[in-house]
Amino acid sequence: MKKEQTFLTLVLKVVGVMILFTFLFIAAFRYFAIVSASERAHTAANIVQESLTAHMVTGSSEHQNDFLKHVSEIEGMRSLWVVRSQSVTSQYGNGIYPQEPKDDIDRAVLRNSKAYEKSSGSLFSDTLYRISLPYIATDKGKIDCLSCHDVKAGTTLGVVSVEMQINDLKVTGLVSTVAILILLFGATFILLRTLRRFVASYKETLDSVALTMEKAEGGDYSYRIDSSDTKDAYNASMWTNSLMEKLDSTLVESGKKMGSLIRIDPPSNDPLYTIRTGVDQLYEVERFRKAIEDDQNLEEVYARIIALLRTRWGLSDFNILELNPQDKTTHVVHSEKTLLCDAISGCRADRTTATIDSTQCEIACPKMIDPDAHYVCRSYPIVDDLDIVISLVTFDRREVSKIRLALDQLNNFINASRLQIVNKKLQQSVRIDPMTKLYNRTYLEEMSTLIVNQSRRTAIPYGILIIDMDNFDGINSSYGTHVADEVIKAMGRNIAECIRQSDTLIRYGGDTFAVVLYDWDGNEVIEVAEKIRLSFKKKIRVNTYAILKTVSIGIALFPEQSADMIECIEFAKRSLLEAKHQGGNCALVYDPKTMMM
Repeated sequence: MKKEQTFLTLVLKVVGVMILFTFLFIAAFRYFAIVSASERAHTAANIVQESLTAHMVTGSSEHQNDFLKHVSEIEGMRSLWVVRSQSVTSQYGNGIYPQEPKDDIDRAVLRNSKAYEKSSGSLFSDTLYRISLPYIATDKGKIDCLSCHDVKAGTTLGVVSVEMQINDLKVTGLVSTVAILILLFGATFILLRTLRRFVASYKETLDSVALTMEKAEGGDYSYRIDSSDTKDAYNASMWTNSLMEKLDSTLVESGKKMGSLIRIDPPSNDPLYTIRTGVDQLYEVERFRKAIEDDQNLEEVYARIIALLRTRWGLSDFNILELNPQDKTTHVVHSEKTLLCDAISGCRADRTTATIDSTQCEIACPKMIDPDAHYVCRSYPIVDDLDIVISLVTFDRREVSKIRLALDQLNNFINASRLQIVNKKLQQSVRIDPMTKLYNRTYLEEMSTLIVNQSRRTAIPYGILIIDMDNFDGINSSYGTHVADEVIKAMGRNIAECIRQSDTLIRYGGDTFAVVLYDWDGNEVIEVAEKIRLSFKKKIRVNTYAILKTVSIGIALFPEQSADMIECIEFAKRSLLEAKHQGGNCALVYDPKTMMM
C-alpha cells in the first residue's frame, strides 16, 4: 500500500509539472504570436505611411483609397484606414474620401502623438491586433514634410490604423503547444514506466528491509526478505537475512539462558529487552552479593534486605522471619510495623514452600490476626536449618500485585547471595552458644580486637563484667544437668534485663557470663554490676523448682585500666576470683595494688 501511494504521489507530481509546462508553453506562444503580429502590423502601417507620402509627392492622392482597399484585402488584414489631422484639413481640406477619426483611440493618438497597440479576443473567438501609428512632420530625411505642410516639425499630420486577425498565429501556437505537450507527456510516460520497472525491485527490497526492521523493533526477529531478481537487491536481501538470522538465534538463545539465571520482571517477548533488563538486574544482584561478602554478620545482611524493601520497592509494612525447619523454631528478625500474624507458632508459607497471597482465596493463612489486611508471604530456603520468610502487608488490595512482584524480584537477590548467607550463618553459629543463643567466648575475642581499633579513634569507655553463680555445682548434684542448663538460661535472661541493647551479653563458659558495657564511666559500670547482683535475690523457677542463688561479679575498665581489651578481661576475671575469696555475692573493681596477676 505504501509503495502504491509513493508511486501515485510521483505521478501526481509529474502531472502537476506537465500542467505547469502547458501554461508556460501557452503563455510563451501567445507572447511570440503577439510579437509577430506587432511586427506585421508595424510593417503594414509603415508601408501605408510611405505609400501615402509617395502619392502626395507625385500628386496622385486620388489613388490613395484604391491603395488602401487593396492593402486591406491582404490575408489576415481586417481593416486599414487613415485619419487626417486638423492642421492638414485646414490647409488642404477634407480630401476626396472621408478621413475623420474613427474612435477615441485615433483621437488620443492625434492628441498625444504616441503609438497605440493592443490585442483583443479569447482562445475560442477571433483574436485581433490593433495598431495606430502617428504620422509626425519632419524636415529631416528623404522627404521634407515642412515644405508641403504649414506646420512645425514634430506636429502630428495624421494616424495610420491597422486591425489584423492573428487567428492563424494562435492556431499555429496551439497546435505546436499541443504537439509538444503530447510528445512531452509521451516521453514522461515512457520514462515513468521504465523508471518504475527499474526501481521496483530495489524499492520492494527496501520496503522489505524497513518491514524487517519494524518487526525487529517490536521484538520479532524471525521475519525474512524474499530474494530479488537484480543482483544488488539480491545481495542486500541475503545480507539482511543473514544478519537477522544471527540476531534471531543469538538473542533468543541468550534470552532463554538469561531467563534461567534470573527472573525478568516484567516479562517480555522481545529477547533484546530480556537480555538488557536481565543484565541490569544481574548487575544489581552482583553488587548486592559483593556487598554481603564484606558484611560481618547475618544481621548486616538482613539490614541490606530491609534497605532493598524500603528503597527499591518503596515498601513500608513488612516482616522478616528466620525459621529452623529442623527444630520448628521461629525468630522475628525485623518487623517494620506491628506483626499481624502468629508466625511464632509456625508459618504456612514456610511449611508449604509456596507464595501465600491473601487475594487468591479467603483466609489464605489462618495465622493472620487482622482480617482487613492483605498480605503476600514467601519462604526462601537457605540451608537445612535456615529458611527466611518475608511477609509484605498492605491495606490496599491494588498494591498486592506490586508487593508480589517485589518478592519475586527479591528472589533474584537471595538466590545469588545464598552462599554468602550460609557463610554468615556458619560464622554466626561458631560465635553463638547453642544452649542460650547468646554470643560465645570466640565472639568476645573477635569483638575485643574491634573495640581496641575503635578506641584509638573515638576513646569510648567500656566496662567489662565477668559474672559467675556462687556454688553452682550444688545445682548439678541436687537437681541434675537438665535443671542446671535451665538455670544457666534463666541466668542469661536475668542479666539481659539489666543491660541496654547497645551492651553485649556473652556466655563465657559454664555458668560464667561476660558483659561488655558500651560507653559507661567507672561509677556507672559499678551501678550496673550492683543492679545485676541484686536481681538474683528473686528465685529462679525451673519446672516445679524454685532456686535461689547469688552471683559474684568482677569489674574492669577499658581503656582506663589498660589499652588492651584482652588484658582488661583478665583483670575482670582476677576481680571475680577476689570476689569469690571474699565469700561471693559481691561486685569488685580490679585494683592492681591488691589484686596481683
